[in-house]
Amino acid sequence: MNKPLVTIGIPVYNVEAYIEKCLASALEQTYESLELLIVDDCGSDNSIQIVEDFKEKHSRGGQIRIVRHVHNKGLGEARNTAIANAKGKYIYFLDSDDYIEKDTIKLMVEEAEQNLADAVFASSRKIVYGSNVEMPTFVYSKKEVIKGEDAFPRYLCQDLRWHIGINAWNILFSLEFLHANNLLFAARKDEDALFLSDFYSEIKCAVLLPNVTYNYILRPGSIMGNQARDHIPTAEIRERFLTDSRMTKRCARLRSRSFYDAHCARVMKHKFRAVCVALRHRHRFTEPLSSSEIREELRHPASWNDIIRFKRYRLFHILFYLLSKMPPKLFVGISYLVGKAIRWV
Repeated sequence: MNKPLVTIGIPVYNVEAYIEKCLASALEQTYESLELLIVDDCGSDNSIQIVEDFKEKHSRGGQIRIVRHVHNKGLGEARNTAIANAKGKYIYFLDSDDYIEKDTIKLMVEEAEQNLADAVFASSRKIVYGSNVEMPTFVYSKKEVIKGEDAFPRYLCQDLRWHIGINAWNILFSLEFLHANNLLFAARKDEDALFLSDFYSEIKCAVLLPNVTYNYILRPGSIMGNQARDHIPTAEIRERFLTDSRMTKRCARLRSRSFYDAHCARVMKHKFRAVCVALRHRHRFTEPLSSSEIREELRHPASWNDIIRFKRYRLFHILFYLLSKMPPKLFVGISYLVGKAIRWV
């Protein structure tokens, strides 16, 4: 097989406790035609010095290339920098606190080349940092090649469950696919969900693999998430709401597609989860979050006329559409009760 160059894009920001294992796993790949594109996102610790040491001392250190931001831009923009600077035929995003198995790139490139795939998805495991404890993991049950016009979006929209992971890591993307569809990250909060919402509809061929190739590290305190904090910056939830509003506006581009009804339903499910997060932690926000702001999060992407014509999830859409039109306080009260009933609050 001709060995196309693969860019492993690794954003780096304050990860000195994790970066060494991440770099070692990338440089120990059995696939050799690699470049490690490190995006220095202006952290304050020793992370980049560790990268520099690998570049100088590791036997494959010449495969490391560093691109530096002038100031911190966040994970999404760091990945955009990787896309803009990648020299490979394919790009693979690896978070700098995680690590990959030795055959990860080899396995995924072989599938991409054989099937002319826009994207190859593999399975992952979650590991608690400092232990061998594994948390619930996203594993594809079997190998699947999904090919054809709208075949992949129809697969994803067959129901409201998640059939692929909501993440950008552990996916081998064709760089030509990303460039041709102008696919970039557009948020600092919940950026993976927005990116997924943008790219899945454009895929003409995807490969799903049951092989576990990626180790996602749960850092101390991350298992509890918001529960571990007494005070949560209100800006965080507002930033997520802003990301979701972008996702809502982008639904319109799919209006003529056969899966538009299911896509809108998936977006509404995602947004209602955000509403429930806001209601669950509202008392711990650092400044008040108004009921009107929470109601605005549930703005429906489709018109009433579109909803009436939907073939799937029509009642689901009607209920959420009407809920979003209620007075803010009534909206919050009913949303809270629904969230409690489904155990999202």
